[in-house]
Amino acid sequence: MATWQDYLREADRFWNVAQAIDAPGYRSQAVSNAIHAVIAANDAVCLFHTGQRAKGDSHAEAAAMLTRACKGTALEQQLPQRSRQLADVLQHKSASQYYGKQIDPDTARRVMTQAERFVQWVRDTLTQPESEQPPGDE
Repeated sequence: MATWQDYLREADRFWNVAQAIDAPGYRSQAVSNAIHAVIAANDAVCLFHTGQRAKGDSHAEAAAMLTRACKGTALEQQLPQRSRQLADVLQHKSASQYYGKQIDPDTARRVMTQAERFVQWVRDTLTQPESEQPPGDE
């Protein structure tokens, strides 16, 4: 069974690919990888706090799992911002993967920025030294 660490590593890999191919002519591919990075990062934080991750393709389920993972933790204060980032990124999944044309530069930049912030937040949150972990988080 995959652990939160496995999902965090996958998030980093997807993000690294997104950054490497973020260039004109490859915007949709960069955004697609950034979206996968966010999904994997969300799974990591959910597994860390609840032992579960969202199953299936439902973006609403991913958001609900994030809410459940953060509820009652030190992360709850950041939940509105992080939920917005998650939703903003995930809403572009179909356009980046199934429409057969490149995403416009402004949209791509916004998605890449939000994805970077979300993945970095998860990375920072989950890789704190154990003594700095919020109470009750294991």
